[in-house]
Amino acid sequence: MSSGFADLTLQAHHLVSEGDLTGAQRLLADALSDADPRPGNASPELAEAAGLQARLLVALGEPHSARGWAAFAYAAATRLFGRSDERTVTAAATLAAVLHRVGSDARAARLYSDVIIELTARDGPESQRVLAAHADLATVEYARGQCEVARDRLADAWELHREVYGDDHPSGIKMLAKLGAMERDCGRYAEAHEHLALAEDLCRQHLAVDDPLAVQVAGLARAAADPDHVCAAPEPQAPPTPVVPAARVAPPVEGPPDLPPYTPPALDEPVRTPLYHPPGRTTDAGHVPTPRTAPEADAETFDDYPWPHEHEQPWRPDEPADPRRQPADQSWRAGEPAEQPWRVGEPAEQPWRAGEPAEQPWPPAEDAVPPTVVGLTADAPPGVRRVPSAPAPSSRYLPVHVPRPPATPRRERQWLPLAVLGVVVALLLGTIAVIAGVSRVDGDRDTPAAPSGGPPSSGPPPASARPTASARPAASPGTPPGRFALTDRRDSIVLSWTYPAGAEGPVVVAGGRAGQPQHTFATLPAGSGDYIAYGLDRTTDYCFTVALVWSTDTVARAAPVCTKRRR
Repeated sequence: MSSGFADLTLQAHHLVSEGDLTGAQRLLADALSDADPRPGNASPELAEAAGLQARLLVALGEPHSARGWAAFAYAAATRLFGRSDERTVTAAATLAAVLHRVGSDARAARLYSDVIIELTARDGPESQRVLAAHADLATVEYARGQCEVARDRLADAWELHREVYGDDHPSGIKMLAKLGAMERDCGRYAEAHEHLALAEDLCRQHLAVDDPLAVQVAGLARAAADPDHVCAAPEPQAPPTPVVPAARVAPPVEGPPDLPPYTPPALDEPVRTPLYHPPGRTTDAGHVPTPRTAPEADAETFDDYPWPHEHEQPWRPDEPADPRRQPADQSWRAGEPAEQPWRVGEPAEQPWRAGEPAEQPWPPAEDAVPPTVVGLTADAPPGVRRVPSAPAPSSRYLPVHVPRPPATPRRERQWLPLAVLGVVVALLLGTIAVIAGVSRVDGDRDTPAAPSGGPPSSGPPPASARPTASARPAASPGTPPGRFALTDRRDSIVLSWTYPAGAEGPVVVAGGRAGQPQHTFATLPAGSGDYIAYGLDRTTDYCFTVALVWSTDTVARAAPVCTKRRR
């Protein structure tokens, strides 16, 4: 079998070289009809024949029929030779082209990317095959709506091809013309006109007048923009990352910063600069306060400690405090022995001793806990009583009884019983009407028929005597599908027909280019009434027909219908 496939593949290549694509396709179709459809069992000769069959079907305008053979060839070549083999790369490129023509652009783009990677590793980034693969990938990206990416890729490929192979190479001219067509469809008319005009000039300089590429470029330059093309919206740019400015670092030439000389204040000199400067308050040049030094002898007192001046003292125990800072109820008075629970100089009430380091920021004659923080500690220290809060001010008005109208009782839903009663009455009336109708019908059945000699009745005949519509009679064997119609949507063609009654056979849809032999598109189950063909050329006319298989010997074919497109 392997040698047979090898001989058939050689014969098919010979027919292709002579221009007989249809003959080569038929030769391979007859040989591949009995082949094992599992890629795991395929031989190298079978994989090569399947790949050639897929390329022939694509060239004949039948990408849907080529999809299965292209996938078979790629799977078999991957198993037999690996992904980096020349034959596997060729099969991947063929499958990508077929997928693009049938509308599977996402998978086609992935395959073209793999082909570019493998060919770049084998031939280098400047080889013609790599640049051609880039152009094919740009075509797929353009079909997916990624127009900006496609134009940039195709422009880079053309510029590199022009730099390496010159302006007279047909592949470079084809890339340039395709780039101009993309720009025209995307609304970039100035760039499109420039590139298409340059492509026409290169064709006139380096190609013959009747060269197929020159004719194709001329027709592409005269064509209008594709109204159905839509460019995808560009992805939003990510917001810029905020840059945090760094602190200025002094250069070495400036040296270390100059600090003012430090002069420690004398012990008896009051510290006039507080550690915290409220906003808006101007102060003199600050001094660094000296750390507190504990007394060295028990006999020393705190009279020489730099306490704040009298105008800075918030309150003292021997004089009344500022009335603006006293509570509203004035529950205590400084200097009153009856209300004062502590005395200055009593050692039992002092939480500290003269011989110990003083840790309070107030004079030693005051208590350990100021009145402002009483209540914030868990346990009150000895000699400190809690200051009661100010009572709420009493109103100067006497309580007077104000009569208020009684609350309106909530009205119940009086309509609910009426609604229930109405529903019950309706049900009773309906039951009575049904009973009366049944009794009337039974009475009519018991009434004897009128004598034959009487006058004929002028009323309509009873319903049982009227003729009923009979079901559609079964079609005779050999009847083709009826009402076969074609709807041309340019990018797809919709076929519709009526399935004959009583038939149970499948429906075969066949078609092809106008004036060429038709090929089977699909085999549909019994009862099918429509079919949609995708992936066809937008400017080529096609003819289709449907056939109903009644039996192995009887196949009824409907009259073919064709498209009528403007060229």
